[in-house]
Amino acid sequence: MSIIRKGYVDTPNGQVHFRQLKQVDGVPLVLLHQTASSGMMFESLMTLLSDSFHTIALDNPGFGASFQPPSGFSIRYLSDSLYTALHQLGVESCFVFGHHSGSAIAVQMASDHPNFVKKMILSGPPLLNEAQVNGLKASLKPFAIAEDGSHLTQVWERIRKRDSALPLETVHREVLLTQSAREAAQGAYQAVFEQPFAEQLSVLEIPILVMSGEKDTLRASLEPAFSILKNGAMKVILNEGPYICDQNPQAVADVIKKFFI
Repeated sequence: MSIIRKGYVDTPNGQVHFRQLKQVDGVPLVLLHQTASSGMMFESLMTLLSDSFHTIALDNPGFGASFQPPSGFSIRYLSDSLYTALHQLGVESCFVFGHHSGSAIAVQMASDHPNFVKKMILSGPPLLNEAQVNGLKASLKPFAIAEDGSHLTQVWERIRKRDSALPLETVHREVLLTQSAREAAQGAYQAVFEQPFAEQLSVLEIPILVMSGEKDTLRASLEPAFSILKNGAMKVILNEGPYICDQNPQAVADVIKKFFI
């Protein structure tokens, strides 16, 4: 039976919460979640990978059960905190799978610690053009608790709009995680906007696979990201959207096994 064990690891900035499933030895596979989710989004995927990988899913600072970061944090701050947590867990090198803003953290980590990340998959890499950035900025609103509970229904409607086929239980989970993250969610988007993502990605020499679902909100970033890779590959998974790790974890697991093994 595959048991995902949860725990905390101390870092100079605070405690980082993690999920870990280890039934085999070998290079660990680190899973980095999107905003405003948590490592919970990878639980089905971790189970499917348990026969091939030792997986670790971290909650980014400000999300899930990890510590709250200071205002104005950067992607480097998130990456450094998670890198320290991984070292505390005994990880000396790893494979990395990042989804959406998790891809931003993955690229930062590989850029700052070139011998640490051996290979990585970027699912929905946030290589954003000016129009995309401006559209996302316009959608961000200050967090406030409304008397009528509309702060909850607004997030519910936004997530349903992103993927109308998403099961209600998953929508409910993501709404609660978003509300729990509060200002950290907007801070993470702002941090992505300010990261020199293209510059960092273009100089990495490790093998990198960029992928997305056909209906992913970041699908348009795939070819531009692939075009600047030094050692890259690209994969589109048909009929899948931004919650592919929940909706079709088997397809993601198949891609992971083919690329990392």
